[in-house]
Amino acid sequence: MSCVNEVNNKLQEMSTFFGKIDDKLYKIYIYDVDDVTTFNDKVNKLLSNFSYKESQTHKLYATGESKLEESKTLYYLAQCTRDLSGPVCKKCLDDAIRELPNCCDGKQGGRVVGGSCYVRYELYPIIDA
Repeated sequence: MSCVNEVNNKLQEMSTFFGKIDDKLYKIYIYDVDDVTTFNDKVNKLLSNFSYKESQTHKLYATGESKLEESKTLYYLAQCTRDLSGPVCKKCLDDAIRELPNCCDGKQGGRVVGGSCYVRYELYPIIDA
């Protein structure tokens, strides 16, 4: 009977994890841009709008691109684990986007990786179309 209790306890522990945000975020630094303030403003605005779109998909995964200037395009990707609902996914992505200035201020690319969601942007295509 103790084996059944052990399994039951493990299942209860696992059920408290599913659907909740794992707050551990890790950052990766890349190269600098010329006009830091303008670039950061554009990146934050685009990614914030994108987090809503991404959280509404059933895949909980989306990519996008936007022109920053005539010769520069920003490519971005966002993903949540499947156990998160749309609103919880959006919160996780918004938290990750708020971390970007701490790691990637004025950088040509950046990533914030958590256990529950992932945000990335670059000035080159991230995935093959």
